[in-house]
Amino acid sequence: MTWQVVWEPAALDAAAGHLKDDPPSVEALLRATDRLAENERPDGSRAWGTRHRRLHYGTWRVPYRLDPEARTIHIEHVGRTGA
Repeated sequence: MTWQVVWEPAALDAAAGHLKDDPPSVEALLRATDRLAENERPDGSRAWGTRHRRLHYGTWRVPYRLDPEARTIHIEHVGRTGA
């Protein structure tokens, strides 16, 4: 069964801030987060508390919260490493 991926406003703003300088990377990030709907615990993610996980995707770090009752994944923030 699939999950619904929900972007919180702060996460959307953070991703949008990178669109001007690096649109291909932002597009790849969006595809990676869309895939969470099929696999909420993919390779490259790790537990970050009891209901939170953190996805490492290239230079992106994506903290997200799982809501098993509603089967939703809340993308709470996105950020980039200095690499």
